[in-house]
Amino acid sequence: MTPGIFISYSREDEKQALHLLTLLRRENYSVWIDQEAIAGASIWSDEIVQNIKRSEIFIALLSASSVSSANVAKEIALAAENGKLILPIEIGTVTLPGRLEYALAGIQRTNFHDEQAILHAVRSQVARLQGAHNEEDALENLRARIKRARLKTIAGVAGVAMIAALFFFIRKAPDPAPSGESVVVLPFATLNLDRDSTHNLDIFSDELLTHLSALKTVSTIGASISSAYKDTRWNALAIAQELKARFIIEGLVRKSHDVNFVSTRLIDTKKGGEIWEQSYSGNNSELFAVRERVVNDLFGILHSVTAEEQELQNAEQNAAAHPNDAAAVAHLANLLIANDKNRSLQLFNRAIQLDSSNLAYYLSAGIAAERAGLDGKEFGQHAARLAKKKMSVYPDSVALTGSYAIALDMAGHSDEAVHLYDSLIRLYPTDVRINYNAACCYAKQGKADAALDILEKLFTFAPGKRGEVLSDPDFDNIRSIPRYQKVMYAAH
Repeated sequence: MTPGIFISYSREDEKQALHLLTLLRRENYSVWIDQEAIAGASIWSDEIVQNIKRSEIFIALLSASSVSSANVAKEIALAAENGKLILPIEIGTVTLPGRLEYALAGIQRTNFHDEQAILHAVRSQVARLQGAHNEEDALENLRARIKRARLKTIAGVAGVAMIAALFFFIRKAPDPAPSGESVVVLPFATLNLDRDSTHNLDIFSDELLTHLSALKTVSTIGASISSAYKDTRWNALAIAQELKARFIIEGLVRKSHDVNFVSTRLIDTKKGGEIWEQSYSGNNSELFAVRERVVNDLFGILHSVTAEEQELQNAEQNAAAHPNDAAAVAHLANLLIANDKNRSLQLFNRAIQLDSSNLAYYLSAGIAAERAGLDGKEFGQHAARLAKKKMSVYPDSVALTGSYAIALDMAGHSDEAVHLYDSLIRLYPTDVRINYNAACCYAKQGKADAALDILEKLFTFAPGKRGEVLSDPDFDNIRSIPRYQKVMYAAH
């Protein structure tokens, strides 16, 4: 029997707790999580105590919020007192208060974003509890189960193929999906659903397959194949590799009272893991509206990813064909700035050589330099001089003034940049780019409250900027601030 796992978390980390729950249930582990806490209650109940005692592995989600939670502290203490195997998983950088240091002393912590490390730690403890000599023994058992599952799946698919051949042998078979460029939608997992509700799960996977089939850049793997992986122990990446799919979509539907909660995530094997995750909620009458949001969001993300790749491919070809076209070179540099900073910087330098009057080239080159771990001040100084010169001709240009503020910050004149941003925000309080860049400037200086004040206001009229903040290194040195978690993961 698989050992039971208890997940301890704070309410502020609900999204991460549900993600971990989905990950472990996909591995077929028996996991208990406080559903009432997810729904919003805060009572430390007898049920929690009993489930900690019944479990054998205790996972503590450590974050700035959870380490200050009295309930989480009590749960960890109870787990330690009852001799449970404790696995601490950190969300960001966490400093333990004195009351937790003793209980967690000497226990190695795992990063929340390293799923393979989490699964390795869980498997190691499971192997230990089951009496296996080491993790390899447990993995060998897993491989044997996977082999049996694979044979069963192949047999089922072969049967479908034989039936199809009987009816359609005179028709030309369609070309197979391009290897690595297909998407598979796994059957959505369930949590706390009654029997009458489980049939609603197919409305998600079926509708996703219907809509995603309209994408020209990827092909879909049919439900007859993906359904064979329902309740399997294979994780999403293993299934994607088995089916030679690039993208894989998985979801969890749970119910609390009369409200349905739906969590979905998209994994890109080319990028090595999850690239998108979102949670939704609604009562039974709103389930189809929730489905539409899930479908539209996933369609948009997949279209965006594949369209960006096509744009990059076109830009590579255009720059190669026109090596002396500054605009073509700079366009390619902009597309590479997130993933290949060194090459991006080389290309921006080339664009500047071809056209030294373009302010955007200097600013982008400075960003590329900073993200490559180099000094971007020289680019900032050039950009500031150029912006100031252009502003004398166009004194009322908000875009030029904003660029000047960015250049000042890049050049190391942070106080001047802050003063200018403050003036711009007073004049243009709902300008998205001004507010965002001002928050970046404050965050890089370590002025967390000022940056978060701006972000909190920004998200009221531009909630989509949350995703950009999460991936922007300018905010790295304020991510460990407790208020950052509250602002970023507030209900929206």
